[in-house]
Amino acid sequence: MVSAASIVALGSAPADACSLLSAGALDFIAAGTPAATGAVFFTSVQKEEFWSDPDPVVDAANDTANISYYWGSTSPSSEKYYSEFTKTPSLVSLVTSVSSIAAGDVLVLNKTASYGGHTVIVTGPAVQLTTPMNPIHATTTQWALPIADSTTSVHGCSTIYKDSRWTGTCTNFTAGPGTGYMRLYADAATGNPIGHSWSVTSGATVYWTTGNGARPYVIGRLNSCPLPAPTP
Repeated sequence: MVSAASIVALGSAPADACSLLSAGALDFIAAGTPAATGAVFFTSVQKEEFWSDPDPVVDAANDTANISYYWGSTSPSSEKYYSEFTKTPSLVSLVTSVSSIAAGDVLVLNKTASYGGHTVIVTGPAVQLTTPMNPIHATTTQWALPIADSTTSVHGCSTIYKDSRWTGTCTNFTAGPGTGYMRLYADAATGNPIGHSWSVTSGATVYWTTGNGARPYVIGRLNSCPLPAPTP
């Protein structure tokens, strides 16, 4: 069996992000497939898009084995994905400029003492807000990031930056897979992502990647898309 490290050595990240992930995420949502968490959602989309076998029993077994092979767990949590994204060598290249984010990238929020972490699949480029929303912080720019995930916490109620899990005029929210938007804060000088809010709505709580109460996150781009099935 080839090693995960040898897959990384195949080359640097491709110019384009893994569109299989973004397209697969939308197909997964359209099919009404359940997923318990954001991490499970990301895992499930990989299984659907990267590997297949005509025998459903064999397919399920292979999918689980492949996830374990690449990520070190049969069902990685967001904390585990964060660890795998930030280690050296890694299966991903980190996207460190908000203007370079593309559909198929994956944003992972790490677990903290008071927060369980979260994982989302990016479905399009981040778009800078020409009119920043509160809270406004000097020396930062704000960006709306379209994402797909599975969550019990709505990504705000906005007519522009919608969460697909609402029905009516934000009257009924159905937890589970769906699309929405998060707001990223970037350093105005470097473009590096340094914070986020759960939604693109005025007054939404901002969490920084460092400091008191921080919720660190990284944005990763798979070095190989799809991840090939390991060979004996």
